[in-house]
Amino acid sequence: MQAAAPSVLTVEDDPSVRAELRLALEDAGFDVVAQATDGAEAVVLAREHRPDLVVVRERGETSERILEERRVPIVEVTKPFGSLRIVEAVTGALAMHIEREVSESRATSLRSIENLVEHLSFATPTATELEQASWERGHVWRRISSPDDLPESR
Repeated sequence: MQAAAPSVLTVEDDPSVRAELRLALEDAGFDVVAQATDGAEAVVLAREHRPDLVVVRERGETSERILEERRVPIVEVTKPFGSLRIVEAVTGALAMHIEREVSESRATSLRSIENLVEHLSFATPTATELEQASWERGHVWRRISSPDDLPESR
């Protein structure tokens, strides 16, 4: 089974540049899920499509409004741009975002396990060992402090 391509929203008012961005990103294996022509449209499309990454001409109010709702990497492109440069920037930003998310998830997981083993009167190194074993099995622990923190049942 093949993993889904990372999804991208582009924000560009110039139709020829929009087309060039789409072509460069799709040729590199990204899924351009939406193309906005202005900031207001970008915010709506980001909310609707929840892309893995957003490409904008310049960071500003649009980027801030998108980031208020969801943490997503935003790459700024300046004209003229080369296809290879944009693909490298998008790939690098996405990799850094994923690495940061994984690191934060693991840190949260470790804190949750430390809390648990403290209540069970185990030594702290046990928490590190449990977190590592959990991570290797594909699990991430997190503290649930209220019923609102539980995932919705489907």
